[in-house]
Amino acid sequence: MNRITIRDLAKMLSLSPSTISRALSDHPDISFKTKQRVKEVADKFNYSVNLHSSFFRNKKSNLIALIIPEINMFYIPSMINAINDFLYTTDYSLFVFISRDKLKREKDIIQQCIKWAVEGVLISPSSETRNFDHLDSLRFSGIKTVVLDKILKHSTIPSVSINNENSAYKAVDYLINKGHTNILGIFGNPNISITKERIKGYVKSLEHHGLVSAEENIITIQDTVELDSILPVILNHNKSITAIFSMSDEILARVYFHVMRLGKRVGEDISLICISDGYFPKLTFPKTTYIRDSGRKMGKKACDLLVNQLLKDKSIEQTTLELSTKMVELDSVKDLGPASSG
Repeated sequence: MNRITIRDLAKMLSLSPSTISRALSDHPDISFKTKQRVKEVADKFNYSVNLHSSFFRNKKSNLIALIIPEINMFYIPSMINAINDFLYTTDYSLFVFISRDKLKREKDIIQQCIKWAVEGVLISPSSETRNFDHLDSLRFSGIKTVVLDKILKHSTIPSVSINNENSAYKAVDYLINKGHTNILGIFGNPNISITKERIKGYVKSLEHHGLVSAEENIITIQDTVELDSILPVILNHNKSITAIFSMSDEILARVYFHVMRLGKRVGEDISLICISDGYFPKLTFPKTTYIRDSGRKMGKKACDLLVNQLLKDKSIEQTTLELSTKMVELDSVKDLGPASSG
């Protein structure tokens, strides 16, 4: 059976196509009775709006694109769900694109967004992204854009992030106040801004307490699989390490595996803390203390900022939203008593 069109509905109901169209869009000039008749027949024959026709008629696609480096089991799913839930209350629909953490693919996706005439783009940049020059084509095409999570300082593009430096500082400060002075910090890709900022917070906290930030205690990795060869060696040879700070859930999961495999007791032999959205830390035993960075809150705020631009039909100049994080104290950190410095 061919797809039902507005003209088909018009013939069935002996109405003009324009009346059908206005009835379906809930136009105030159309009576309630007529709207009800049209919608009942439209539902009966599974009529749906032709997006291509709607775009050419209204010059609006009602499409939002979300560009992310990857989909994993941490943080990203809750962020996507929040964006989808937010848009469900609007007239916009969501497309999700995955860049595979590659700048070239990110650029290709942006060109696709332009060709498809999406109205807005939410983007979490790849680890290869060093500047936002390639996002200029979105602006030139009138496509509103918001960067989330992995932002670049001094960019004029509206963005939503957390204070990564402060979040890492709070985590390490908590450990030091519990008496831990030899703290291993494990970080992700050293080329991306959030890693650099979290390392800075880690170092700053140690120095604030008069402690030396030993270079060998700062581990950066491109992939968590690298910890399989690195972490057991470190923990077997440096017995004075009493705590580990993981900058993400992915890192914490690998760290937890190796700590358990080595027969060490979390919260007794070794203390753990991380930055997390809180899902994984509550699945560990004992539960892991963490600095809460909500993926859901990130997605909702970024989406709100983007839709606000779209509804007002204007760009927002250099709006940077910095979401707060908070300490969630659970069971993975042992209190060693007053911290000693020096």
